[in-house]
Amino acid sequence: MHFYTPGVTVGVIILQVAIIIPTLSKKLAEDDFGKAIRALWPKFFALSAALGAISSAVIYFTGDGGNYHLAISGFTFLAASTCYLIIPATNQAKDDGNTKRFNILHKLSVWLTVTILLANIAFLFI
Repeated sequence: MHFYTPGVTVGVIILQVAIIIPTLSKKLAEDDFGKAIRALWPKFFALSAALGAISSAVIYFTGDGGNYHLAISGFTFLAASTCYLIIPATNQAKDDGNTKRFNILHKLSVWLTVTILLANIAFLFI
């Protein structure tokens, strides 16, 4: 059972970054695309954080998995929560034209998301 939520996490990330966002960027005007991703990303990070919390709880309460599994699940929760919490600052930097700050915050969320993806793939093999 403890493999289910990391698998879902991997699937959600791949769906979001490989299918949903590229499709929206090709089919929507720039303003509409901006509005759409501002609505989608908070839900994506909230879902990812919830999956990390659920995974942590399952491992903790069932005793399935080991410390590495628990660490990955906890990291997923914390990293996704961090990404969720920096969204307002990222949006504000974009709105204010503060390119340097926007780039830093955006890269942080991208790297955390990539790390969540890789960690949850590794979860399935350890």
